[in-house]
Amino acid sequence: MENTIKIPDLTPEQMEAVAAKLKEAKKKAKEKLTADKKILKGLEDSVVVENIDYFIDVRTELESRILGLFANMEQVIELRAGIYGNKKREQDTHTFTLDDGSASIKVGWNTRTTFNGTEAEGIVKIKQYMAALAGETENEKILMEFLNIALKTDVQGNYDPKKVRELNKMRDKANSDLFNEGMDIIIQGMIDIRTSRVVTGYKMVDFGEGNKRRVNFTFSID
Repeated sequence: MENTIKIPDLTPEQMEAVAAKLKEAKKKAKEKLTADKKILKGLEDSVVVENIDYFIDVRTELESRILGLFANMEQVIELRAGIYGNKKREQDTHTFTLDDGSASIKVGWNTRTTFNGTEAEGIVKIKQYMAALAGETENEKILMEFLNIALKTDVQGNYDPKKVRELNKMRDKANSDLFNEGMDIIIQGMIDIRTSRVVTGYKMVDFGEGNKRRVNFTFSID
């Protein structure tokens, strides 16, 4: 049977020895943790140093190619509009696809929706409409549904454009001129801001031995 030493049975000298060993073990563990952190930091730095220049160089070349693509496609867009008897449209994206569907490129802008400040006037009308619903059980349910959908703001006090668009789909259910007036003001106050150029697309690539796969890509520049 293995002997067990009880701390109360240790002499003062033995207690000091145990405390010294514990202190030394704690010191070594701390030193190892410090060394491991240095090794980890070195590996993390290597990831950055060994790869960052490649992506910077690729980014520079990519920016040049995308800007060139935007410039070159203007002639195609104008010709397309002319052939189909339309005016050139300032839409956010244009798509070009091969007839057999084996490759396609979509060129355009990423956009972010915001408001011009007048949306608050529309919100007032929406809230007036909602206040008029109070008092009837079924209408109260509709009221809560509307509130949960769109009249919440983020920490900056901004309304969510996606939620506002969802609310706009409920015009028929509201069946109210006041609601419609409010929604018209809000929708007219929405602005789509172009944030970055983007090129997306795909190509069916033959990797040999009957292995043909669709390869997708997405690139954007500020």
